[in-house]
Amino acid sequence: MKSFLALVMFAILLFLNGCERSTHDHDDAHKVPGTFILRLIGNNADTITARWRDPDGPGGSPPRVDTLQLRSNSTYSCSLEILATDGDSLTSTIRSQGTEHQFFYSVEGSATSFLTIAITDRDSRGMPLGFETLWTTASVQAPTLGQVRIQLYHYEPNTKDGLTRAPETDADISLPLFIEP
Repeated sequence: MKSFLALVMFAILLFLNGCERSTHDHDDAHKVPGTFILRLIGNNADTITARWRDPDGPGGSPPRVDTLQLRSNSTYSCSLEILATDGDSLTSTIRSQGTEHQFFYSVEGSATSFLTIAITDRDSRGMPLGFETLWTTASVQAPTLGQVRIQLYHYEPNTKDGLTRAPETDADISLPLFIEP
């Protein structure tokens, strides 16, 4: 009887060890964005690079943030690059999943009526994405302060329509803004 019980236990162990374990995380875990790099090229030959950096991720040290310094009455082409907290680029991954993502840009503070930001790139279905944008400043008579808020929304399993924000965000950052006369 003992040998039969031992044989049954051995068979159960073999069966359990032979089962394939899934290594996929079906919760679609994302790497945490740690750096946002904005590169703006102005119509007056200005080149501006501004960074938002939080290398230790949420809850650690506060992010280090550059101020966006723009000229009034100008137009800038802007490209955005995103790096994970481990330094890996997330830009191509998010681009390849463009139908599941969209950036929304908003201007806050005194600069609200002096800066417009338009998304110029599209995902594979023709919907706005937001890695490429056009920034237009109006004429200001005095230095004008504000914030540019960038939010990356995640639409999986929701359907992206290009206008509605999804219930889930992958990132929500703000950079100080200074528009000079």
